[in-house]
Amino acid sequence: MAQALLNGYKSLKYSFLLTFGVLALLGASSNLFAQTPGSGLEYQNPSVIIPVDLSGTMNRFNIVVADFLAAKGPEKAGGDAPVLAKRLSDNLELTGLFRLMDPRSSLESDPRAGLTEAPEINYGPWAQIGANFVIKGVVVEAGRNLTLEMRLFNIASGRQMLAKRLSGAAKDGRAMINRFTNEVLLAITGVPGVFGTKIIYATGDRQEKSIALTELGGADEPTILAGFRGGPSTQPTIGPGDKTAWIHRNGKKWELLVNGRVIYSGEPVIAPAFTPGGVVVAGLSGRTSTNLAMFDGRSPKVITNGGGIEISPSFAPDGRMAYVSDRGGTPGIYVAASPGSPGARLSPGGKSTDPSWSPKGDKIAFVIGERDIAVINPDGSGYQQLTGGQGRNTHPSFSPDGRMIVFSSTRSGRDQLYIMSANGDRQQVLNPALKGSQTLPTWSPDMPNLQ
Repeated sequence: MAQALLNGYKSLKYSFLLTFGVLALLGASSNLFAQTPGSGLEYQNPSVIIPVDLSGTMNRFNIVVADFLAAKGPEKAGGDAPVLAKRLSDNLELTGLFRLMDPRSSLESDPRAGLTEAPEINYGPWAQIGANFVIKGVVVEAGRNLTLEMRLFNIASGRQMLAKRLSGAAKDGRAMINRFTNEVLLAITGVPGVFGTKIIYATGDRQEKSIALTELGGADEPTILAGFRGGPSTQPTIGPGDKTAWIHRNGKKWELLVNGRVIYSGEPVIAPAFTPGGVVVAGLSGRTSTNLAMFDGRSPKVITNGGGIEISPSFAPDGRMAYVSDRGGTPGIYVAASPGSPGARLSPGGKSTDPSWSPKGDKIAFVIGERDIAVINPDGSGYQQLTGGQGRNTHPSFSPDGRMIVFSSTRSGRDQLYIMSANGDRQQVLNPALKGSQTLPTWSPDMPNLQ
C-alpha cells in the first residue's frame, strides 16, 4: 500500500492576482555582475504596474526582442550574441505572459535608436505592428569577458522602463540573460522572475534512479547530485537555502540524506519535505503503519498516528501541514494547523495524493486519480482541475513566485518535466534537451537575488 501511494505521489497548485504599487529602485549588482560605473544605466520605475491575474485565462503581451547589435555600427553582433538573444526570447516565452513578435516586421529605420549615443527610439513603427514592449541590446565580447547593455521600452506609454549594463565572464552570459529576464518581469508585473532558480528531480529507470538538479533557464546538462551507488536514489526535495534531501536504498536499509549526508538509516522512509524552518519531515514505516516523522535529532520524532499510511507532507509558509492519509479508506489530502496537530480531510471524494502548498499558502496543489493535477483553497473551496487528457501528470511544484508549476508528464511518450502557468495555461516542456526519465520534481522556494 505504501508503494502504491508512493507511485501516486503527485499534487496540484494554485492561482492568484498579483497587483503591486510603486517599486523600489534597483541599484547594486551581485559579485558575478558589475554595472559599469557612470554608465547612466539604471532601473526606472514604470508608471503603471500591469497586474497578472492567475485565476483565469491570462492576457499575453506582445513583446519584441530585437537582434543584439555590435558595439559600433548597425551590424548585428556575432559570436554568442544570437544565442543570447534567443535565450532571452525563450525565457520570456516560457513564462506564459508574452507573445514573441518578429523584429523584422517593424519598419524602424535605425536599429540603434534608443541605445547609447543613438537617436531616441521611434515608438510609432513598433506601435503599428501591435507591440506592447520592445527589448534592444548591445553585446561587447572581449576575449573571455562579456558586456551586455539591454533596454526595455513600453510602447504604449512611450518610455524606457529598464536599462541595464551587465559585465562578467563570457561563460556567464546565460546567467546574465536570466538576471535581465527577472528584472524585465519585475518592471512589467511588479514581481521579479525566477530564472536561475533550482529544480530537483529523479532521473533514470526504476532500479537505477539518480538525483539531478537543473535551473529554470539553465544549461542543457543537469548537475547529478547522487548516482546509483549500491541502490537507487529517489524522492528528492529542495527547501529553504536550497537544502536538498532524498532517499537512498542501501541494500535492505533505507537512508535519508540531507545535502548528501546520511541523517537516518533503517526502516523504510518515504517522501521527505522541508518545513519552513528547514527541518525534514518524511513518512516512516513501522510494523503496522506508516506515520510522518520529524528528523531533527538523533532519532525520528513521530508526529502522526492515523493507524494506516500517512505520507507526503507539504508545508505552508505559516507552518500548516498538508499530507496524504488513508484513514478514511481512500487516500486523500488532510490539513493540520501544525506538525503533530490533528488533521482534517480537505480533498473531494476519490483518490488524491501528493499535496503541495503555494508560496503564499493560499492554494494547495495535488494529484487526482494518479493522472491529473488540480488546485484547491485550504478551506476546500475553489477546486480547479489543471490537466486532463494528456498522459499521466504528476508531482506538481510551484515556482517560488507562485506564477508557474513544474510537473512530470508522460504525454510525449516518456516522463519529462513540464511547466505551466499556475492557472493551467501554457503547458510546455521545461527543457527539451534534458535526457532520460524525469520524475518527482520539486522547485526551490528561494527567490533569486537581484542585488
